[in-house]
Amino acid sequence: MADSSREPLGRGDLAARRAGQLRRRRQRRRRALAAAALVLAAAVLAEVALGGGGGGSSRSTARRSPAPGSRAKRRSRGGAEVRNATPQPGWGPHTGPVPILEYHVLGRPQGEVPYPDLYVPRAAFRKQMDWLDDHGYQAVTLEEVEEAWYHGGTLPPKPIVISFDDGYRPQYTFALPQLRKHGWPGVLNLKAEGSDLYESNVKAMLAAGWELAAHTIHHPDLTTLGPEALDEEVAGSRHILQREYHVPVKNFCYPSGRFDEAVIAAVKSAGYEGATTELPGYATRQHPFELARIEVLGSWGVSDLAAALRR
Repeated sequence: MADSSREPLGRGDLAARRAGQLRRRRQRRRRALAAAALVLAAAVLAEVALGGGGGGSSRSTARRSPAPGSRAKRRSRGGAEVRNATPQPGWGPHTGPVPILEYHVLGRPQGEVPYPDLYVPRAAFRKQMDWLDDHGYQAVTLEEVEEAWYHGGTLPPKPIVISFDDGYRPQYTFALPQLRKHGWPGVLNLKAEGSDLYESNVKAMLAAGWELAAHTIHHPDLTTLGPEALDEEVAGSRHILQREYHVPVKNFCYPSGRFDEAVIAAVKSAGYEGATTELPGYATRQHPFELARIEVLGSWGVSDLAAALRR
C-alpha cells in the first residue's frame, strides 16, 4: 500500500532519481570490470612465474598448483618425513633380491578405458598394504636398496619397494596417506610432462620421504626413437625433474617396460644408477638396468599379491 503522506514526485525529481540510479549502475560495472582485470593480471603473472610463458627451458613437470583457498590446495597431504625414508635401528646389510611392486591408477575405471586392469580399487590397495605390514614387510625407496646393494647401507629384514608410474592424482590423495600410516615412503616414476599431479603434490610427496624417478617426458616407446629423441626423453626428463624439484633423480623407469641395448646405453649415459622394467620377479643387484617388478593388477586380492611374492 502506498504512503499517502509522501509528496508525489515531479518530472524533475523523477529524472534526478533515474540519473542517480544510472550513475550507480555504471559505478558498479566499473568496479566489477576493475576486479576482473586484477584477477586476469594475477593469473598472467602466476603463469609467467611458473614458467608457462617460455620455451623448452621453462617446461613444467606437473600441473600448476591450484589457486590459494581452493579445495585441492586446502587438502595438502604433505608433512614430516616418514620413518622408513632413512635407515632405522635394527636394519642390517642386505645384498639379496628385493621385490618392487608396480601400481598405476588407484580407483575404479570410469566407463570404458584401454587397460582396466591397471586400475586397482582403493580398498584393495589398503588391504594389500595392511597385509604387507602384518607379514613383516617394510617399504623403502629404491635409492635405499641401491645404497645397501652397492655401498654398505642397511635395510629392514623384509624390504619391499612400492612404485607408482606416470603420476596419477590418487597416488597423492590416497597412496601418500595410506603409506604414511605404515611409516613408509614410495617411489614416484613421474612423466616430466602431462601427469595429473600438481607441482605442490609432488613436493609434498618428496617432503614425506618419497623418491622421485624419471619416466621420460612424453611416455613413448623408447625402442622406436632415434638417438636425439632418445636422449631428450631419457636425459632430458632427468634434467627437468632435477631443476624443478632439486633432488638427485637416480633411477629411471622404462615406459611400458620397453627397452633394448640402445635404450640401456642412453640410460647409463644420462647418469642414472638403475632402471625398472616390467619383467616379472624380484629385482637383483646383478642387473641394475633391468630391475624386475611385480605389476599389481586391479583383479588381484591379497592372496594374489601373496602368491606373486612367493613366486
